[in-house]
Amino acid sequence: MKDDTTRQRMIKEAQDGLQAIHDIQVAFASVYGLLTQVDAQNFKGSDGNVIQKFAPTWRGYSDTFTQSLSQTETLAAKGKAAVDTFVKNIIPILQNTSMSVTDKATRLTFFTNNIDQNDQNVKDIDALILVYDGISKDVTAFKATFEETMTQVGNKLTTDIQRANDDIELLQQTLGEFTAKKLGIAGGVLSGVGGVLIATGGLAPLGVIVGIAGIVLGGLAIDAYFNKVAAIKTDLANRKADLVNLQGQQSAYNKLSPDIKIACADMVSISTKLAILTGVFKTVKSDIVEQNQHLTTASQADTAELADIRNQQIELAAASYANLSEILETFSNGWSTSVLPAST
Repeated sequence: MKDDTTRQRMIKEAQDGLQAIHDIQVAFASVYGLLTQVDAQNFKGSDGNVIQKFAPTWRGYSDTFTQSLSQTETLAAKGKAAVDTFVKNIIPILQNTSMSVTDKATRLTFFTNNIDQNDQNVKDIDALILVYDGISKDVTAFKATFEETMTQVGNKLTTDIQRANDDIELLQQTLGEFTAKKLGIAGGVLSGVGGVLIATGGLAPLGVIVGIAGIVLGGLAIDAYFNKVAAIKTDLANRKADLVNLQGQQSAYNKLSPDIKIACADMVSISTKLAILTGVFKTVKSDIVEQNQHLTTASQADTAELADIRNQQIELAAASYANLSEILETFSNGWSTSVLPAST
């Protein structure tokens, strides 16, 4: 180990990585719960159509993260086993000053034969980093879409409620105007009836005809009037029902708004925590690459004249493995208590 400061830094980095995993899992679950509530409301967007369902897409990101955690655990376990073997069984022999150069070279050959495996580990780590970076980008884009959509929902509800109130006010005004015309229509019909009475009381037959026509026309006017009033009342009832529905949706929206803000903050947190997690992977990768470089250099220093160089490189490789061991040991010991079981 290079020094205790480095050791403590490695341990803290691993602990931060475990905490990041835990926080990401909690955030994914919390946001998913909120999104299912949003989806259930069938809010409408600015185009008047029901907005997309967000929860299924979010669940996909969460599932990808869970699958990657399984791969992370497997890779960490394999890495720890390999490091334990090399640190406990190989490095001490390579550092043994009483061992001959030939014996050390044999051991070193055995050790460096695992460089290919280390290279594969680096590739696996790179693949995981890409996955986690991809999740982070997806979550960031998702947040932008979700936030914009919910803003549109709120604005549309405000606009639709105002329009419904305006329509109701106009319909009530129109209904009042038609009510005022009712007496005029009734008066016209009564005049027609009076004409018939006069006609039958001694007027010419033409007076009878005109009187009857007045009654008929008056009756038609009454029918038209009542039909129009009925239509206005129907429209008014429908718009009032629309208003009640819109106000209910706005109430639900307002109730969810604080949780929506929290969910958006959680989305940002997920990206931040993913950066912490990938930082741990990058440290592990850096140590593996460093080990390979030292071991490759040591294996090439295979003559007695280069013994000092070889021993120096072995010491550097040992320090690098010790650093890696701290991270993997901390991960292994803390995994079961920090990482939540996968949910179904």
